[in-house]
Amino acid sequence: MEKEIVIEYKPNVDTLVKVSKYLLSRMGFVKFIIFIFFFVLLQNIILSTTQSETNIRWDLFDLLPFGMVILIWFGIYFLTIFNIKKNILKNKKNLEFQKITFTKDSFTQQAESFRIENPWKECFQIKETNKWILIYLTKNSAFPIIKEDLKADQYNELKQLFNSIDIKKSLKS
Repeated sequence: MEKEIVIEYKPNVDTLVKVSKYLLSRMGFVKFIIFIFFFVLLQNIILSTTQSETNIRWDLFDLLPFGMVILIWFGIYFLTIFNIKKNILKNKKNLEFQKITFTKDSFTQQAESFRIENPWKECFQIKETNKWILIYLTKNSAFPIIKEDLKADQYNELKQLFNSIDIKKSLKS
């Protein structure tokens, strides 16, 4: 495929935060921490119910540890989202109007203040989700292409291009 595919892209803070949350939720250590959280919570519930075999009535003091754990986890979640959003807003290049040009050898991001060319052989993988096509530049960072922003045949042209590239990919059929 010798044809260039050009996409005009205006990044949106909310979309970039959603992509960042998606990438973060796919990391192994985050899955492990969530598993440990639910395991400890389940263990505490079982322990609380077995200790009060005769009196199953729960009072406020029994629920305090559960409430504290849940409150701490919500705090960590919202603090993480706040920091992600702050880091996105700190770098003004993240929000510039961009022109992305795809060829069989690379893709180029070009905006007013920067131009980055990424060869396909240096990319980690391409993955399609329901909302995005993610081009992973490394194992834990990806460049999103928002599928609903693509014009007419661009989606099919991109899929055809990606299928012709020798790179790890997970595309929907």
